[in-house]
Amino acid sequence: MALHPLTCSAAFAGIILAGASACFAQAAPEQPAEEPVEEAAVVETEAVNEEAVEVDEVAEAEPSWLEGWEGNVEVGLNGSSGNTDRVNFRAAIGGKRSTESIETSASLMYLYAQESSDDTENRFRATARNDWLMGEDSPWRYFIEGEFETDEFQDWDSRLSGFGGIGYEFIDNDDTFFLGRIGAGASRQFGSDDEDVKPELVIGLDFEHQLTERQKLTASTDLFPDLDETGEFRWNSQAAWQVLVDPETNMSLKIGIENRYDSNPGDAKENDIYYFLALVWAF
Repeated sequence: MALHPLTCSAAFAGIILAGASACFAQAAPEQPAEEPVEEAAVVETEAVNEEAVEVDEVAEAEPSWLEGWEGNVEVGLNGSSGNTDRVNFRAAIGGKRSTESIETSASLMYLYAQESSDDTENRFRATARNDWLMGEDSPWRYFIEGEFETDEFQDWDSRLSGFGGIGYEFIDNDDTFFLGRIGAGASRQFGSDDEDVKPELVIGLDFEHQLTERQKLTASTDLFPDLDETGEFRWNSQAAWQVLVDPETNMSLKIGIENRYDSNPGDAKENDIYYFLALVWAF
């Protein structure tokens, strides 16, 4: 029986392909892809380990925000009785945290005074500020700060303000620190005839000088020009002398003065001046 030429060609091609496949199967290694996969896995593991080490180093460089705080508590009380009964009370607590790149400070303060059974002072203030330092050798920094205060004897019930800007360290050594600040922000009064948000500038100075091992002077001033009404401004200043009385308990005696001025106080007085004497415990 004669075979068709196409049938023979197809059969011959099939035999060739089958033989070639068998040859390649015998020549191929048993596990050709295992070694590259293992090498890639090792490289990937090393990279992950290096990243973990870097994360650990960053974590060690930046401690928790709750760590590293130093603070103080101060209490002052004085009074008199007789023809006029007077009592004055002042309490404050403050804290500060410093790292190589950030300085954070916060404080609470309460004042109360009474004369002949009538309240003459009832004021609360809370402040907070965060400074970002621009390197160990740079005197520049930038900051944000906020303040909330209530005062029974002002033309408003409470006031909220916030600012941001830049600062420059004019002096920073073991004995003296002198910082200048400038920025912008706004304030708003609540419980007054004018509750609009007021855009303001802030121009401030902070000063601290260690007189001796046990004595130091501190002072600060903040000017807040009103950007809406030319010529109107607020100006807060304070200064204090502090002497360490008992190193074992970290107790100090603090004498200070504070002046607050408002060019547009409403029905209240423009100037408020406070003198105080208090005991301070550092922790």
